[in-house]
Amino acid sequence: MITRNGKVLQIRGKKWCGKCNEITDQTCFHMAYRKAEKSDDVYEKTERWNCDRCHTDKTILKEIPIPTDKGMLVKLLMSLGEKYELAGSTISVGYHEVRATFRFPEHDVGKLREIANNWAERGYINAKQLLMLERAGMADVSKIPARMAPSRREARLETMRRVFED
Repeated sequence: MITRNGKVLQIRGKKWCGKCNEITDQTCFHMAYRKAEKSDDVYEKTERWNCDRCHTDKTILKEIPIPTDKGMLVKLLMSLGEKYELAGSTISVGYHEVRATFRFPEHDVGKLREIANNWAERGYINAKQLLMLERAGMADVSKIPARMAPSRREARLETMRRVFED
């Protein structure tokens, strides 16, 4: 399946194949959404799957409700763990409320990463910094998690800052 921005996307999964008469690996080559003719509250999702073993095509049609504000908020809260360094999160959804609890790591991972980078650049760190790494259980630099790559916008802004500072 080719997305709007030109990327080729294949979804792989296990599905029941009637010809093979068992659950097999299958690839989805086409997925489309359109407004349902029956109701304004749902979309129709069409998926075309192909069995990797016998190459039989199967079309699956599903009715998907339009996402609510509550559903979109929960999805946003669940994605925060990918953007920020969190130790964990709990999200509970009630009838008229959404509650989220986020747990942060015990130690400042950004500061530990900065110390590790200084250690790698200089070849040494002072005793206070080494003690901080040992308390975090990260005296070995390889145990410090790598920083996520900045977004394109952040990289562009950083480049602009560097250009205008010179």
